[in-house]
Amino acid sequence: MRVFSAEAEELAFRHEQLRDWRAAGLLDGDSHARSSAFIGPEPGRAAWPLRVLLFGFAALMLGALALLVLKDFRGRAEAATAALFLVATAVAVAEALISSLKVRRFGAEEALVCGAVILTAFGAERMYTGGGQWRFSALLFSGTAALAAAAAYLRYGYRLASFGGAAALGVFVGALDYGQNTTRVMLAVLYATLLCAATWWPGLSRRERERLEIVRFFLAFSVPLFLNLRLERLLQSAGTYPVSGTFAYATLAALFVIPLVWLAWGAASRSRPLLWAGGIGLLVAQCSIKPYLGLARNSWDPITLGVELMAVALLLKRWLDAGPGRRRGAYSAEAMGSTEPGGALGLLAAAVAASPSVPSQGPGRFSGGGGNSGGGGASSGF
Repeated sequence: MRVFSAEAEELAFRHEQLRDWRAAGLLDGDSHARSSAFIGPEPGRAAWPLRVLLFGFAALMLGALALLVLKDFRGRAEAATAALFLVATAVAVAEALISSLKVRRFGAEEALVCGAVILTAFGAERMYTGGGQWRFSALLFSGTAALAAAAAYLRYGYRLASFGGAAALGVFVGALDYGQNTTRVMLAVLYATLLCAATWWPGLSRRERERLEIVRFFLAFSVPLFLNLRLERLLQSAGTYPVSGTFAYATLAALFVIPLVWLAWGAASRSRPLLWAGGIGLLVAQCSIKPYLGLARNSWDPITLGVELMAVALLLKRWLDAGPGRRRGAYSAEAMGSTEPGGALGLLAAAVAASPSVPSQGPGRFSGGGGNSGGGGASSGF
């Protein structure tokens, strides 16, 4: 079902790994070239700046065309038909570009597919709603967008499609109107379920798991945010009223428990996105204590937080360095790719030692500068 074969996807994934290893310092130029030649020819791909530029141009063109076509339709059915026609056109052009250029990612086709997902949801909302029930319109739009994004991911494997599908499902649950507290719990459970599915889906290849790593970070980081009752007040310096009730204090406990679970999970599975999600989640949880308890912020709070973070980093480094070989399992405090401890200082010392020496100048002899503003108008040029 994928637009590229499994062999082409695997080949591209291996070349991506080689580039990452070279960027980390694990491979030099010669080793990277030999490994690339052994794996096989790398599929064509556009550089990131060109890819972003082409994505923007294609998105702008498709958006302008959609506005030009849809602005003259007054009826909802006619607008839906025109939107679905634009969907078919965008998908056909994307398929033609992919088959003719033989490039995995070049930006323009991604913009066309993303635009097709949005236009599909717009067409479904226009086709089956009368415009009076906004909640039903939101449910239909978000549900259709989630299905279209899932189809786009299955066909093309775009990370952006997985982000869009998760966001659309969140909007769908939020539009069900089960109450604020129930909606928060439902969103947290939904994203936790999606996180488990992206991790343990049966038959998921390694390249698919690597592709979904950034999506896993988004899902894991969002779970405690949904339960944070004081998220919008984190940037306010004034104190607020304290929370009350069992649910509020349960969410405060969850703000700390869930990131700790992500940290343990990430450490066990060696997943950097989960470690990032757990660490940032704990930071957000600590910043939420005062808003939860209704306490005012102080000017020294950032200083206290910075000192605490430095202390945690120092203790973690010492704990890692105390292990055999200055490691604890797969983790080390040394930078990846460094040849020895303090390698950066060694490079700096070598650069200073290799710099051309400049002879030191002795004490400067007196040199008159001229009495332009004093000395009776005398100058040094007489």
